[in-house]
Amino acid sequence: MNKISNTSTAFRLLPLAAAMLANAPAHADTPNDTTPTVVISASRSETQLQQMPLHTTVVSREDIELSPAQTVDQLLRDVPGMNFTAAPAALSDPTGQQTRMRGLGNAKVLVLLDGVPIHDPFFLTTQWFKVPLSSIERIEIVRGGSSSLWGNMAVAGVVNIVTRRARSNAGELSASGGSDGTARLTVSKSFAVSDMLGLSLFADASHTDGYQATPDAFLYRFPQKRPTAADNRNLQLKADLTLSPTLKGYVRAGYHIQDQQIGYRFGRNLQKSPDFAAQLEQTLPNRDRVQASAWAQYVRFDKLNGNSCYYQGGSNCLTSTSAALTPDKVNANVVQFFSQQGALRYRERGLSLLYSAHTGSPVYALQGGIDIRRLSATDGEWFYSTPVSPAAPQGRFDSSTAGTGVQTFTGLFAQAKYLPIEPLDITFSARVDHYDISNRSNTRTLASGAQTGGALPDASRTAFDPSMSARYSVNDSWSLRAAAYKAFRAPGFNNLTRTFGTGTSTTIANPDLKPEDLRGWEAGTDWRRGGLTAGLTWFMYNIRNMIATYTASGPNAPAQVQAICGGAGLPGCGGSAKYYTNDQNGRSFGVEAVASWRVSEQLAFDAWYARTDSVLTHHGAVVTDPLHVQLVGVPRNTALLSATWKPDRKLRAYLEARYTGAMLLDTTSNNATTRFGQGSVTVVNASIDYALNARSNLFLSASNLGGRQYGESAYAVGQPYNQVLSAPRTINAGVRTRF
Repeated sequence: MNKISNTSTAFRLLPLAAAMLANAPAHADTPNDTTPTVVISASRSETQLQQMPLHTTVVSREDIELSPAQTVDQLLRDVPGMNFTAAPAALSDPTGQQTRMRGLGNAKVLVLLDGVPIHDPFFLTTQWFKVPLSSIERIEIVRGGSSSLWGNMAVAGVVNIVTRRARSNAGELSASGGSDGTARLTVSKSFAVSDMLGLSLFADASHTDGYQATPDAFLYRFPQKRPTAADNRNLQLKADLTLSPTLKGYVRAGYHIQDQQIGYRFGRNLQKSPDFAAQLEQTLPNRDRVQASAWAQYVRFDKLNGNSCYYQGGSNCLTSTSAALTPDKVNANVVQFFSQQGALRYRERGLSLLYSAHTGSPVYALQGGIDIRRLSATDGEWFYSTPVSPAAPQGRFDSSTAGTGVQTFTGLFAQAKYLPIEPLDITFSARVDHYDISNRSNTRTLASGAQTGGALPDASRTAFDPSMSARYSVNDSWSLRAAAYKAFRAPGFNNLTRTFGTGTSTTIANPDLKPEDLRGWEAGTDWRRGGLTAGLTWFMYNIRNMIATYTASGPNAPAQVQAICGGAGLPGCGGSAKYYTNDQNGRSFGVEAVASWRVSEQLAFDAWYARTDSVLTHHGAVVTDPLHVQLVGVPRNTALLSATWKPDRKLRAYLEARYTGAMLLDTTSNNATTRFGQGSVTVVNASIDYALNARSNLFLSASNLGGRQYGESAYAVGQPYNQVLSAPRTINAGVRTRF
């Protein structure tokens, strides 16, 4: 990896951005005159896309079918402001799948499926394996703090995935296969039972052998390590109800399985999750609406972390992190074992009630509602040492940890739309959230049977999050918008109740963590005329009480660390342990420029450019990350240029070039003035869709056409073998037929 300086690269990208805007966002950020009206469900107010005061993007069904992406997370990489890596979620550990937006880290983007949260209740990551692309009608991406409407986690923005509705008695079968042993079979069938009831049955099965994410130069450190393979299974039944002209809704039940084989013989992540959601909406005679929603999920997550080592004789077996491991120590005497076993069980239940009233001018619409969400979880972890000989291939039991807890969130919100003069539309919203955590404990049991830790006290917090936004139409083509908001993210079970690891690698939950708090502003402008649209957005986020870890040691360690580690000297943790803290603040700010040129019905160009500066602005003595330095894994500059070509009714073709600018990968492993990072990379993706007849289509997609080898995940520069490569060149082909 190359050392790179902190000097901004923005000036070098100005010509590229200018060229993009001159030519012509991926997808519909602002609609042109021929774009169908799209109502944004995530606004909770029936707001049309062209009236949204926040920067909003809609990914349509056609966009999904043309995209070379195979999973939702990779599809969203092509949305300005989203910060996904190119390592697909299907091949990543579920505990680390972060949905990031505008430079902010994990658990600061609320992801919804038909208005219902779709997060892992324990780690607050997104359960992408539950949402195959073929089940989606559209995706709404609303940037900006939205806690005034949605509460916890809606810090950087909201992503709402809208599933497909039953249409007559249509059916669809899709089968595809390609690189890395990838195969997918999807079947959906709609049944128009009556005017009141439409049923949709959806089944999806996929498999991939994966790719080797460790660079060849370091594979010697991981004896017999294989690529991560994954199998996903999804079964879903949805009933769309039209009980009367004014009463409609849906009931959805699903069962989802993700089975990942992680690298080694004993490495496995297995998740099984049934879920349920229902919604009813009544339109009253005066056009007011009442909407009620309920949902539930259960997740059974069994985890086995595999490992391997080279047996050297005696009791010496070298793992990837062993300082003594050099190429000359590599031999054929490999021992496979597992170092950690986990059993996680969690439940989520939620209720939501929304009332929408249409009133006279100038306050022309009012919304109010209540959301209740209850999460409960148990986490058990067992840790094992490195084996001492091939005759005893499984290491001895070292320790175990257990955590339990219940979180209850209750939020009351209101929203008002105000039209003081015809061109100016102002939206006010505010929400009060109260959450409790109770019935919790955090314990650690050593091999000797000695137990540390114990029950933790109940705690509660309250958050008030207001928001004000406005949109002003200068004329039919040009509009201005601005917003100010406050948002919060409560710490999850992973931060509050889960202790894991052994020795000095032990990470201990902090039961006293406070919520992360964001105050943000943004301003933008949109312009459209005929087939040309463009938009520019500036944003500024200030974040307080950011959750991070630091190393605690000695008698000055917090009481909870001493309790888990066996006393003031932390003897049960080798003298030090990792501990969570709120002791840092940050800032993220930047611009997003989007443009689209519909040259004709056959040809269109889309482009966007995003500049994101994300830094720490304050931290206490225990945090070592540098201040006012770009955060690791966050590129300052990203851009995309794409073309869509439809020469006739049968053929659709799509080509894109995605630019990821230079980024820092490590800022803490060396002295305070040394920064390690990597240069920029441009990846080209393409797809073709050809209609064989009125019912059947052939499709072909290719990602990373140039076969670029690169990575986008941070790692300690002293451990280059922990690099994670992004996906290599992949090609997929298939057929889709309707019946």
